[in-house]
Amino acid sequence: MQTDGRRFPSWLWYALLCIFWWGLWGFLSKIGSAAARPLQMQILFTLGMLPVAIGMLLQMRWKLDRNRGGVTYGVLSGVATGLGTLGYYAALREQNASVVTPVTGLFPVLTVGLAFVVLRERLNNVQIGGMVLALASIVVLSI
Repeated sequence: MQTDGRRFPSWLWYALLCIFWWGLWGFLSKIGSAAARPLQMQILFTLGMLPVAIGMLLQMRWKLDRNRGGVTYGVLSGVATGLGTLGYYAALREQNASVVTPVTGLFPVLTVGLAFVVLRERLNNVQIGGMVLALASIVVLSI
């Protein structure tokens, strides 16, 4: 991937937007989990996603790719996200957001591990050290 030294890379803008929206989502989820059960929160979360999905469909003029692999992994990704979010809401009901959110935020460790084993992606020593520190943070956060 090339980056122009004079301009802010677009991927970084997207990542910062992601941090903002996911941070707001985590905060709103904690407030909501005090008033609603995890199953209800998941249903309401899904309903809240509908306007976003409709907006994207409008932008794409209601034309979705029919690539079998894309459809399969897109749907599986949605199922995994839904189940993970349900666990997140249940954990928030039992524990402070300041503990639950950083612990559940370690999901990239599993993603990287799967990419290493299944996709045969390589990890350098710094990345391996980062994963070890991330796993150690679970202990620190649960104290």
